[in-house]
Amino acid sequence: MINFKTVFAIALLSASTAATADEIVIDTTDLHASISAQLAEGLVQMQQDLNEDLNAVLVAQEDEATKVTVQRAE
Repeated sequence: MINFKTVFAIALLSASTAATADEIVIDTTDLHASISAQLAEGLVQMQQDLNEDLNAVLVAQEDEATKVTVQRAE
């Protein structure tokens, strides 16, 4: 048989969980916009870094090719 304390505890727990479920409302619109903006900035920065790195590698390879050509010409 369920006593009064058990019924009271169950009622209290169910009321508190219902109240917290109703109270927590998170607006993720601003969070989503902020994350999207940061992601876009990061992608732009990564593209710029990649272009700079590739240009440096290509210039180094061209320099090596010209050195090899000059050495063979001598």
